[in-house]
Amino acid sequence: MTYKSISNDSGMSQVIGVILITALVVAASAIAYAAVNIYELEQPVIANIDIESVDLSNHQEVVLVHRGGGSFDVSEISIFISVNGVTLDNSLADLPVVGGTTGFYGALGGVLWGTPTNQSHDNIWDPGDTGDFRIAKSNRELHPGDLLKVTIYHRPSETIITSPEHRV
Repeated sequence: MTYKSISNDSGMSQVIGVILITALVVAASAIAYAAVNIYELEQPVIANIDIESVDLSNHQEVVLVHRGGGSFDVSEISIFISVNGVTLDNSLADLPVVGGTTGFYGALGGVLWGTPTNQSHDNIWDPGDTGDFRIAKSNRELHPGDLLKVTIYHRPSETIITSPEHRV
């Protein structure tokens, strides 16, 4: 009996090629998954904050009210104020505030005022809560007919929560 030697490895090279390509795809998928999950994305806050009133006779007091949506920590927001399209030089960047703030008269009220003077002691702006501030005339004097815009910026998610406008 004679044995015939066959030296054809072509079937074997296709199987090894499929295994190597599969291993490469699995490894690349694992690397992509790890890279994406390293960064934790902060969810934007969705809330309806409105300007409830502007009182020129009470040191230009602006009262904001949370009408609905998500609650958020006041220490994570900045408030930028513009009048007739011009942003004021001084803003409310470091909230909550205890004591005075440059460009604003007296202490802030409601949820914008820091603990231990904040009534709720949690600095969380919930639906129904109000926050108020008084714009110092040295910052900007408001006149009847001016368009006041308050932009509330959420720093962790780098998004604007809301920008209500109010005609004084």
